[in-house]
Amino acid sequence: MSAKNETSTGHEASGVDWLDLHFESSRPEYEDALRQIGIQPGWSVLDAGCGSGSFLPLICDSTGPGGAVTALDLAPENVRRAEGMMGKVNAGPLFSAHIGSILSLPFGDQSFDCVWSANVMQYLTPEEFRLATGEAIRVLKPGGILAVKDFDSTMLQILPMDHGVFSRFMTARLRKFRERGVLGTDCGSTIPARLRDFGLDMLWRRGWLVERWAPAGEHTRAYVRDLIAYFTTVAPDYDLPESDHRYWKSLAEDPDRLLDQPDFCYREFFVLTLCRRAA
Repeated sequence: MSAKNETSTGHEASGVDWLDLHFESSRPEYEDALRQIGIQPGWSVLDAGCGSGSFLPLICDSTGPGGAVTALDLAPENVRRAEGMMGKVNAGPLFSAHIGSILSLPFGDQSFDCVWSANVMQYLTPEEFRLATGEAIRVLKPGGILAVKDFDSTMLQILPMDHGVFSRFMTARLRKFRERGVLGTDCGSTIPARLRDFGLDMLWRRGWLVERWAPAGEHTRAYVRDLIAYFTTVAPDYDLPESDHRYWKSLAEDPDRLLDQPDFCYREFFVLTLCRRAA
């Protein structure tokens, strides 16, 4: 795994090991969010930007053997991972995996009952988001469902970290996203307004708080260790006081001193937006 947990596409914080740890740490909330979509037996579903494929088994359970599930990702290694994972599933729905971009989906018009996209939009510019949404609408059947899940890092907390150090880091991090012109990891709460401009029927939007207090489970501990290490690798790119850089470096050298605190708490927040293409 690279220092910034990149895929071959160069996207930071998107390596499969990283994604797997994050999914396992947040599994109850993530699975609840997917179930809330209401995917029906026999549906055809596209996982647009499938990443490590963690959501695919639950999507397949929802569609049942009469359904069809398609995974798409820009990173070839993610597609191979999805194919290997689903190759072990017996009596599941029809499954296929494709290398491709959500900006130009390699599927025909009106192919899917549901397009699901999780933690992908944060990497896009506003213009790319417009293209991706247009493509999702194009491949949806009339009355089909578009479900977009993304992070809102304005509510991210790792306690009992020094509040000043953490808030300065997150402010600098969001500023970097703005400089790069991408939506960024705080985009989850802005997605409903962005989708409303496309003439979709807004069904609902809902947020989930993921909260893990001490004693944290093994997956959360491993994920937070990786998160701290990742933040330490990107912190030098940010305009922060030298004392903050020293703090991050010291914390990365011994993250268990934070994880073992009796008041340790990790909190994150994500938003799922559900829309329907007009019938």
